[in-house]
Amino acid sequence: MEKLKINSNIYIFNRDKYYVKLDILNKKILYELEKDSSQPASKIAKKLKQSKEVILYRIHKLEEEKILLGCSAIVDMAKLNYFTFRIYIKWQNMTEEEKQKFYDQIKTNENVWTTTVMHGAWDFAFFIGVKVDEYVTKFHTIWNNIQIKYKHKIAATKIALYAPVHNFNKQFFIETKEIPIERIYGAGTPTKFDELDENIIKEYSSNVRQPLNKIAEKLRTTTETVRQRIKKLEKNNVIVGYKINLNLPEMGYQGYRVDFSLNSIERNKELFEYLKQHKYFYQINKSIGGADFETEIVVESLDHLLKILEEIMKKFKDVMRNYDYMGYSEFPSLSIVPD
Repeated sequence: MEKLKINSNIYIFNRDKYYVKLDILNKKILYELEKDSSQPASKIAKKLKQSKEVILYRIHKLEEEKILLGCSAIVDMAKLNYFTFRIYIKWQNMTEEEKQKFYDQIKTNENVWTTTVMHGAWDFAFFIGVKVDEYVTKFHTIWNNIQIKYKHKIAATKIALYAPVHNFNKQFFIETKEIPIERIYGAGTPTKFDELDENIIKEYSSNVRQPLNKIAEKLRTTTETVRQRIKKLEKNNVIVGYKINLNLPEMGYQGYRVDFSLNSIERNKELFEYLKQHKYFYQINKSIGGADFETEIVVESLDHLLKILEEIMKKFKDVMRNYDYMGYSEFPSLSIVPD
């Protein structure tokens, strides 16, 4: 196995490519950011007993090396009267050029929040957010416009209401005994808000470490107004947490969505707690119209995934029927709905 050291990281050549093996300080920094990516470098520095300058430099290098792709807010848009729909698509006779054109077109729609390229049972997934008072007409308008252009290229689809979702801070890259943080979104009771709150979320949620004065300038308000609005959105659990977006292949990992089919729901609470505490699982989706039990996981390889899934099938063999898995390779757009 060939090794190459660059800066503080070691790059290992394996499976026909180089991937980075992070040093312990970089792992700890990413772990702190995954728990709360909005926290200032000075706070992380204090926790890790480092200088602020060292933390800022390390974060900058992680971004420069395309390991840390972004710092995002986890937003419960149900609090702002939104329904979130997830649509899976299986393509037929679709070239890579045609797919890219579709990705570029669909992400320009303001109601399309996140798009995901997949492999396995489904080829593509995207998330549509629509206001409760217009969700029927708005959803059908968006979906019909897509089908007018692409229905002859679509072999199959599956539509589900994506809520609620239980997100846990990722722990796959570090050894820790800490209890995972649970962030729930998609099922909150609507709260009072205005247009400025929504606009702040749109500008802030995909990059929570940007200077607030930039958001204020764009929205023609004051920095203090933006700061106070964000605090209020946190207090009202509209913003339920903060996370990071990682370049998993660059780290030698692969993300998968795993759907379990069940014979019984009697052990669902136990299954939930087991997966919540599992090092490699980081999300459980309780969608309406989806699979019996939907999960998200990060693993080292397909063999690693299958080994974990067989362990789960064995442990819960009295209620498990089977499972299906889909890998995701990229996010052409990532907004509001976290990966």
